[in-house]
Amino acid sequence: MNLLHSGNAMLSGRNFLVTIGQEIFSFSKVSNLVAQVEYETVQEGGNNEYPLLFPKQKTSPDTLILEKGVREWTFDPRFNSLWEGMQVEQVTILLLKYGIILRKAFFFKKGLIVKRSFSDLDALRGELLIETLEIAHSGLVEIPI
Repeated sequence: MNLLHSGNAMLSGRNFLVTIGQEIFSFSKVSNLVAQVEYETVQEGGNNEYPLLFPKQKTSPDTLILEKGVREWTFDPRFNSLWEGMQVEQVTILLLKYGIILRKAFFFKKGLIVKRSFSDLDALRGELLIETLEIAHSGLVEIPI
């Protein structure tokens, strides 16, 4: 299978691929690409111009949000094998320019699918059904390119 033409989503002249384990998935939107640390502040005695900042252990995970449109005539058994409560490993998001030049890469080792949802159904509007997958993870890392 050609990785660069496997149904990857187009975004302003860029393509992106999402891999979960050994599988490649097609999503139309990836959001919440955030790496953050929780911290606490301490005022230093005698010097109150600014607080001192110290990292602390995370109390809540970060969440990656993946969205895709669902067509009524297509069936993706790989995507349907992802369900809430399932642990996933080796999740990678690759941002490609022109489908061949790797521009950015993000990765997390382990995650948990915490939510799978669908957009509202409204027969009067004729909108595309959007399926959303949320994965909680311990930390997103940008891979140096």
